[in-house]
Amino acid sequence: MARVDLEVNGRFYQLNCEDGQEQRLRDIAAYVDGRLRQLTGGGKSGTDTQMLVVTAIVLADELQEVMAGRGLSAPKLGPSADEAEAVAAMDAISKRIEEVAARLERA
Repeated sequence: MARVDLEVNGRFYQLNCEDGQEQRLRDIAAYVDGRLRQLTGGGKSGTDTQMLVVTAIVLADELQEVMAGRGLSAPKLGPSADEAEAVAAMDAISKRIEEVAARLERA
């Protein structure tokens, strides 16, 4: 296992990677650092955490677009089909209760 020193947004990190993957990890970190600077105006638009979260979200969005363009399915985000059905059912029940309550108020 190799240990690599990286710099992202002026901060230094040490990460482990498989032997022989050191340069790839450095290149990826440099790419993330570059995108962070592009997206946040050179690191002056928030805390480190905020800037890294924004960068991660943009990179994930770009990855999903690339995968979709290649006909690959990205991991499903959000609730599962069962959860979505349960939420829809609860919404329907909630609307029905509101309708009944409105009728009772008019009576």
